[in-house]
Amino acid sequence: MFKTKGYSANNSLKRRAIIVDAPDLPPDECEFFITAAGVADTDKVDIPDTPGLDFEVEKLYEEEGSSSESQDSKLISVKGIGKGTVEGLGALGIASITDLVNADPNNLSSKLSGASSKMVLEWQKNAQGLIKA
Repeated sequence: MFKTKGYSANNSLKRRAIIVDAPDLPPDECEFFITAAGVADTDKVDIPDTPGLDFEVEKLYEEEGSSSESQDSKLISVKGIGKGTVEGLGALGIASITDLVNADPNNLSSKLSGASSKMVLEWQKNAQGLIKA
C-alpha cells in the first residue's frame, strides 16, 4: 500500500505507477518493483524521440600565459597597482609579477613617475604574496 502524505488513500493512487525504462536493472528486479507497487500488467510504452536543446559551451577560462593581456591582468592583481601603472611598468619592460619582484626598486621609482621606492617595495611585497599563494 502506498503511504500518502496529505492525500486520502484511494484506489486511483494505488494503481498509478510511473514505469521507467532502466536497461541496467536486471529483469527479475524490475518485476519485483512492479509487483510491489501493485501494478498487475506491464504495458510497454514507446516514448517518441524528441530533439534535444541546442546549446553552446562557452570557454570561461583561458590557459595561463596564452596572451600578453593575461600577463597584464596578473600585474594588475597586485595590490596598489592600477591600469595606468601596469602600462607604465610595461613600457619599462616589466610584464609579469616575476619581473616586478626581480626589479630594482630604486631604479623603477626613478623611471616611473609618481612612484617612490617605498611604494615599489610595497608592490614587490604584495607580488611575492601572490607568487606564494
